[in-house]
Amino acid sequence: MNKVKTALNTAILFGVLTLLLHFAVQAESTVEQDIGELEYTSFCATCHGNDGKGNGPKANQLSATPTNLTLLSKVNGGSFPETAIYNIIDGRRVGDFHGQEMPIWGEHFMEIEGNEEVVDERISNLIEYLKSIQVE
Repeated sequence: MNKVKTALNTAILFGVLTLLLHFAVQAESTVEQDIGELEYTSFCATCHGNDGKGNGPKANQLSATPTNLTLLSKVNGGSFPETAIYNIIDGRRVGDFHGQEMPIWGEHFMEIEGNEEVVDERISNLIEYLKSIQVE
């Protein structure tokens, strides 16, 4: 009887721990998305729009229409192109892709933060937000 009770208690404990871990990971992702949304609103929405569809208040002043950021996964076969988007946002590794209009956010964030890890975190949080606005 004690072995059965111990096994049952162990299974319940394992289930509870698994559930807590799931919620902890989910909460961290939500925090990253929330911070990313703030970054987006501060630095991207002016051109890409509050909804990410390329219709920001400065969009008509640009020589090229800003990318509809809600379609990044869709135009990439249903998979979010995380590395490519990271490099485009960072801008320090993609050469002249930005042209004269899209800021090189990696340089901008580095000037503010002075720390590569924080720059990476800011861009990664922004990417988490971009993932959350993808349409099917």
